This record gives sequence, structure tokens and C-alpha cells, in this order.
Amino acid sequence: MAGMSNSQKKETASTAGTNIRTKSYLLLLTASILAIGITVILYRQTQDIMEKQLKTGLIGIVTTGSLKFEPKDLNSITNADAINTPAFLKVTRDLQILRNYNPNIKFAYLLRPASGKIFRFIADADSMDPNAKIDLNHDGVVNDEDALVWPGDEYDVSDNLELGIDATSYPTTDKEPVLDQWGATLSAYAPIKLHGETIAILGIDVDVSDYLSLIRQTLIPFVLFVIFLFLLLCVLTVFLVNIWRSRVTILHEIDRQKDELLSIVSHQLATPVSSVKWYLEMLLDGDVGVLSKEQQEYLNTMQSVTYNLADLVSMILDVSRIQLGKMKVDLQPLDLNEFFKEILSVIEPKAQEKQQNFDVHIPKDLPTVMLDKRLTRMTVENLLSNAVKYTPAKGSVAWNVERHGDMLSITVQDTGCGIPEKDQKKIFGKLFRASNTGSIDGNGFGLYVAKGAIEAQGGKIWFESKENDGTTFFVEFPLKSNLAS
Repeated sequence: MAGMSNSQKKETASTAGTNIRTKSYLLLLTASILAIGITVILYRQTQDIMEKQLKTGLIGIVTTGSLKFEPKDLNSITNADAINTPAFLKVTRDLQILRNYNPNIKFAYLLRPASGKIFRFIADADSMDPNAKIDLNHDGVVNDEDALVWPGDEYDVSDNLELGIDATSYPTTDKEPVLDQWGATLSAYAPIKLHGETIAILGIDVDVSDYLSLIRQTLIPFVLFVIFLFLLLCVLTVFLVNIWRSRVTILHEIDRQKDELLSIVSHQLATPVSSVKWYLEMLLDGDVGVLSKEQQEYLNTMQSVTYNLADLVSMILDVSRIQLGKMKVDLQPLDLNEFFKEILSVIEPKAQEKQQNFDVHIPKDLPTVMLDKRLTRMTVENLLSNAVKYTPAKGSVAWNVERHGDMLSITVQDTGCGIPEKDQKKIFGKLFRASNTGSIDGNGFGLYVAKGAIEAQGGKIWFESKENDGTTFFVEFPLKSNLAS
């Protein structure tokens, strides 16, 4: 959260919490849809297995039943004259035995393939006397709907693909149960063959209401499972959202306390460090007496350390200001030519000390503009210092300054250790240092402050880097001045 005020941090934390909730609810929705989809698939597979078992059972019954009928008896039943013949009575009795064997069998009958989709009736379990008055549909009334069929009557199977085609070749069943006045029935068929030719087909219509009821009952545990799973996912989602919300709150509070501690420490250090600097200057100026050469050397060392400490305290103060969104910008006329010469006088000796190739390109006709000298120097000097510091001896550092209209661009390029890709998103963070810096000194404040300082003046900073192949930093900021030439 570099460069954010407390209000911005709260807004960011709130946004993060909202995003977490949104993602959690989307995850819940996705998981719920997936759970429902899987449950539907499992239910349909269960339904298919039960249906296959039912059809296999019916095929077993009808196939076994077809073995009871003698082809010669069936061939002798061709028309109504066959009624009351021994063959007709035997076939009808066998059909009745088959139906009585299983109470769910409503009808048992024999048909003879004729031509095309026309079959001819042979017999059924109720045709012992075709003239008998039987309430076949059990509606309490005996009428034309209860009329029995006579041997030899035509039977159109145009609407029954299984009976019309498949049943003449092998045992089969209808694809789906049929709902009619007798309830839900599923038909099964088995061919009766003589010398490889189908001479008749045994058919049974079986009441499968219990099966359909069982299918519906099977759906109940699946539905309960989906409901349970959905409730479990809801509980886990709420739990997850609460955990993340607590984590965001805790991290925000830790960050706030850290900022407050930095502010307090830096302010408390500023005054005593300034006092130490003042007294050292008095001692070195001889205000309290003449010092020996050895004493002056010690004091010079102490002064150098004190200046470094003062710079660190100043940087911590700037970090606190950036965190609080109170970075003050003091615009004053700044001669860019002189300004860059001052920075060069500080950086060039450091590069020479490491025998680096320090390549500088700065235009000679830069204008005097309105900038905050301290903040601008903080950014530029930090980038150049880092370039020199992280570039090995005899490496190269390039500093380019260009003016494009009302914009000034600064480029600092080095051949140093580079920034690992995994660290690049966090490199401008407070107290963050790249993982490959090793033993090189640093406090993790520099780039954070540099970014805050340049952005406070309306500029921007970015970089390109590859590990072990150097880094290039880019800075752009507007030139606000009526004095610009």
C-alpha cells in the first residue's frame, strides 16, 4: 500500500473484502452447480442401471416362457376354427400359467408375423372363449373395449418399433413404459423359431408401477444429498469469508500500528540527532577549544555517522508522510542544469570508486522550473545510488535526461544484479528488498520514498528488469513553470 493515506488504505481494505466475498460467492455458485450436475448424472446412471435390471428380468421371463410352446401347436392355430382344439386349449392354458407365475403380468399373448407391419393374433391368456364377457380394463363395465381377439385377427404394429422389427430376431422390450387404463406397463417379447425362422412371438405386458415408484423414491436421497451439500458449502463459504475478513482487518491494523510506530520513532529521533549534529559542528569549529589531530579524526567519523543517521531519520519521516498522505510539496524555482550537476558531483565519485563506466547524457539548455528540489533529488539520487550500489565493479551505469515539451524524462540504466520476476510487483513496497541483493546494505525505504516523492509532484516511475541482466528505471514528471525556455 505504498503512498496511500489511511482513508485510502481503508477503502482498499474494503474493496479487498468485497472482492473476497464476491469470489467466495462465485465459488459457492460454481460448486453448487457442479454438485447439482454431478448428482443429476449419478441419479440418471442409477436410473439407467435399475431400468437395465428391470428389462433384463423381463427378457428372462419372456424368453423362458417362450420355451413352453410347441411350434406344431402354434402352426395349427390359424383362424377361429382352432378354438376349442386341444392345441388352442394347451397354448391358452400355458399363457395363463405364465401370467399367474408373476402377478405383475397383466397380459400374455402370442402373435404370428404376417406381412410388413401386420401381425396375426394366435392366442392370449384370456382367449379361452373369445365370446366371454370379461372386464379386461377393470372399469366395472363390460363393453366393446373389453372385446377379446380371435385367432387369425390382424394386429397392426406400426406404432411399435421393437415389436415390428426387433422382436422377430431376438428377445427385447419396449424402450419406455406405457401409461394407459391399465396403469404403467412395459412390454417384453421373445421370438419362437422353427428351423431358424420366426413363426410366432410371445409378448407380455407387465405392470411396472412399483418400479416407477421406486425410481421416484430413489430421487429423494439424491435431493437430500444436494441440499445437504449446498448447506455445507454455504457454511464453508461464510466461514471462509469471515476468515478472510478477519485477516484483512488484522493486516490493516498491523500496517496502521507499523506506520504509527515509524512516525513516533522518526519524530522522536529527529530532535536529538539534530542536536548531536549541532554540537559536533561546534566542536569541529573550535568553539570549545583547539582539538588535537586525533580528536578531529574521531569527530569527523562521528559527524559522518551522524549525517547518515540524520538522512535515515529524514527518510523515515518521509515514509510516515507518504503513509499518511501528507507529503508536502514545496515548489521553488530550480535550475535543472545546476541541480543535475550537484547530483553528479555526489554520484560520480562513487562510480569511479568501483571503476564503473558512468555514461551521462544531460542537455545543456535545460530550463529553470518550479519543482520541489528535495523531493526531486530524493528520487533521482536514490535511483543513481542504487544503480551504482547494485552494479559490480567495472560494470556500466547510464544516466539520460531528456525534455519532451512540458515533460522531463529521466532514465537510469545499469548492468547490475537485476530484479527477480517474483519480486517485481513488490519492489516499490515499504521495507521490501529484492531476494537477490545478498549482503549489499539497504533498508528497503529508498524506492518506496522515491516513488512517493515523484508521484507527489504529478510524475510517475516504472522499470524494466531481468535477473542477472540489469535494470532500467524510468521517471517522468511535468515541468510547471512560466520561466521555462
